[in-house]
Amino acid sequence: MKTRLVLLLLVGLASGHQSHAQEPHTDFNVIDIADKPIIDGNLNDDVWQTTAVISDFHQTRPNDHGKPSEKTEVQIARTSEFIYVAFKAYDSDIENLSAKGFIQGQNFFSDDRLAIYIDSFNDRRNSYFFQVNGNGMRRDALIGNDYFIEDWSTIWYADTKRHDWGWSAEMAIPIKSIAFDPTAEQWGINFGRVHPRRGEEMAWSSRERSVNPSVAGYIKGVQDFDQGLGLEFAPSVSLVYFDDDSGSSTDIEPSLTTFYNVTPFLTAGLTLNTDFSATDVDDRQVNLSRFSLFFPEKREFFLRDASIFEFGNIDVNGRPFFSRRIGLSSEGEPLNIDAGVKLSGRAGDWNLGALAIRQDAEFDDADNDLFVGRVTRNVFDESEVGIIATSGDPTSSNGNSLFGGDYTYRNSRLFGDQRLQATAWYQETDTDGFKDNQRAYGLGLNLPNYKYSGFLDYRRIEENFNPALGFVNRVGVEQVEGQARYRHRLKGNYWQWLRTRVQYFRSDRIDGELQSERVFWNFFEGFSEKNDFFTFFVGQTKEGIIEPFELRDDIEIPIGEYTSDRYGVFFETGPQRPLRFELEVADGDFFGGSRLQISPEVQWRPNKHIFVSLSADENRIELPQGDFTSRLYSARFNYAFDSRWAWLNVVQADNFSDTISIDSRIRFQQRADREYFLVFNQSRDRVTEEVLDTSIVFKAAFNFRI
Repeated sequence: MKTRLVLLLLVGLASGHQSHAQEPHTDFNVIDIADKPIIDGNLNDDVWQTTAVISDFHQTRPNDHGKPSEKTEVQIARTSEFIYVAFKAYDSDIENLSAKGFIQGQNFFSDDRLAIYIDSFNDRRNSYFFQVNGNGMRRDALIGNDYFIEDWSTIWYADTKRHDWGWSAEMAIPIKSIAFDPTAEQWGINFGRVHPRRGEEMAWSSRERSVNPSVAGYIKGVQDFDQGLGLEFAPSVSLVYFDDDSGSSTDIEPSLTTFYNVTPFLTAGLTLNTDFSATDVDDRQVNLSRFSLFFPEKREFFLRDASIFEFGNIDVNGRPFFSRRIGLSSEGEPLNIDAGVKLSGRAGDWNLGALAIRQDAEFDDADNDLFVGRVTRNVFDESEVGIIATSGDPTSSNGNSLFGGDYTYRNSRLFGDQRLQATAWYQETDTDGFKDNQRAYGLGLNLPNYKYSGFLDYRRIEENFNPALGFVNRVGVEQVEGQARYRHRLKGNYWQWLRTRVQYFRSDRIDGELQSERVFWNFFEGFSEKNDFFTFFVGQTKEGIIEPFELRDDIEIPIGEYTSDRYGVFFETGPQRPLRFELEVADGDFFGGSRLQISPEVQWRPNKHIFVSLSADENRIELPQGDFTSRLYSARFNYAFDSRWAWLNVVQADNFSDTISIDSRIRFQQRADREYFLVFNQSRDRVTEEVLDTSIVFKAAFNFRI
């Protein structure tokens, strides 16, 4: 199987062709203006009557470099403190504009939207991403050639307006909201538009349908920006009421986070008595394996410049740094963070990140002081080499440190317009009481292209490798994972493309015994102009159990090797539809028995004010040891009173923890730098309905810049 996978990848690589290779735009200048435009979406300010217009957009979907069905225009201007962007999105059927996102910070994948990408270091590897929908809702992220950090956010301003010819948008991005190289004569820049009603995506500069930083265009005239003193203060105060079995308490929790721009490209941050009480709750998961689950970071302090800490393109197992290890116990309960210092930024070809934290330890003799340091250097046109070091373990009495290095090679011009990425990395930990077998290393090859694509990854993680501030859920193993994909584009059809792909994963214990193996063939997949998607799959899994483990309290899986044949189907309708459906059904063997999985979800967006979703994940399991059904239910109801006021609710329940949790919050965002929360959380016993704990939090958060 491994040999066949490698051959498929090589065939895909050899089949690369130069169909739509294009050099980025290089002749665009941003003008310096004296009078600031009013950000109201109207585009009637004097600056937009004289500024040059960019209109040479092209499709990236459905046809690579095809002609868009509607015209898009963009203008850009600047002062010493702001970057201003104006869009005109022509739409001959403006009455049916998709614009249902109306809550700041929530995704609006269902909507017509416009975006700008800014590579302010001109390194062809990283960019800031700012997007707006037809209601003026903002979305921002950090983007790289191989990452997308959705939960990052900063302060900026936008508004939109509808017209009989379409809709327009204005953005004002403070230069204080981004880092940049003050010596650069040009920046990377790109613009995009998504028109979901017609199944179109458009860009100003792209290659092989990609709009990542390596294929961006350029703008000139980006010098002499003024960041002022470069001071940013973000104070907050929380009034907290908590009640559980041990009694009730009321606290006032002041918190302060401040940042100082040591230089325009290097930021120092300080956080005191850090408060994460208003952070969104995690989506609950039911674990039907013997390996721990991975939850994404959502806390804003750790997301700032989070891209600098990425290492080796490692997704989950073997990450040297995972910020959720900070401020949380091994059971996921909050641990107080007394203070934290962060230094991050980019200087020339160098990228630097350092984080020092003083927090409560989970045990009396565990570490209170934690440190992470990361340095990378850009090499060649798109590649980089780096090191990482961590120190401290807040959840164990064993001292711990880690050191590692990685190299990533990228080439976005292979055979003209194909992309290739290769990665090599090495890590070693030092944990008290262990001398040997504390290393991990790996190699990866990725071909993220459109027609033929795939990846191959190898990693070896020794049994005592322990990244205390990272994430590892399989140790003492050698892993091989790969995928090969072929996609066929259809022209002039409802279905835009059809695809087939093969997935392979194998994890062997270093002593040679099988731990896990998965082979799946998604033999038929399709994607439509209305963003509908389906896949049919068949596969086989093998699990080698060397010691019994509890699947649930009364069910134990004995030692043995288990082979399971699985098959199923998944489909979802496009997010722009008022009523959206999603369903996965999979059946087959499971640890000597059977498992039928049924996972439906329905979403209803009748207008921009209301969002309702209901989802379930049910697994009907029959085993020689006994039968049971795992159930996980989730319900969401969001109501946007207007663009500032929103009421967000989520209820989750499962029969593994036998709890029901309620998270209800009212959020008032007066403007981008003022935010207020009233949060109600409660957990109940699912069977007895007894209240287990209740918390009520009022939080006011501000941001001041000098």
